Amino acid sequence: MLLTDVLSRLRYQWFLVALMVLVVEASPAFGAEGQGASSARASYGLRCGTCHGGSGKGDGWRAKLSWLKMPDFSNSAYMQTRSDDDLLLALKQGRKSVMPAFGLEMTDRELKDMVAYIRSFDKAPEPPKPAGTAR
Repeated sequence: MLLTDVLSRLRYQWFLVALMVLVVEASPAFGAEGQGASSARASYGLRCGTCHGGSGKGDGWRAKLSWLKMPDFSNSAYMQTRSDDDLLLALKQGRKSVMPAFGLEMTDRELKDMVAYIRSFDKAPEPPKPAGTAR
């Protein structure tokens, strides 16, 4: 009898915790700032990571199994040759028969957040400032 009481209380507590999480996630007042970035990160992992790799280096498991060379999003020289519009178009329409199109699956906001997330892989150091300039 004691065990059933404990289990009943635990179920009730977990239910309250789950309900609180749902309320906080749905509320625009909580966590609205970073929501686009975390959503883009999750979407990238789901849709892009298997080919482009978790760190954007083009070394996902599907890339390793195919003859195709995936772009390295962490390569500054490569990323400077691609505009945001180029990346957005690739996400919307796909690339030939190699990359699927996500234009019908994702909203424009999600696609733009994805472009920003892909840009975050490029960690090029800032050029040095000339001596004597104010920061």
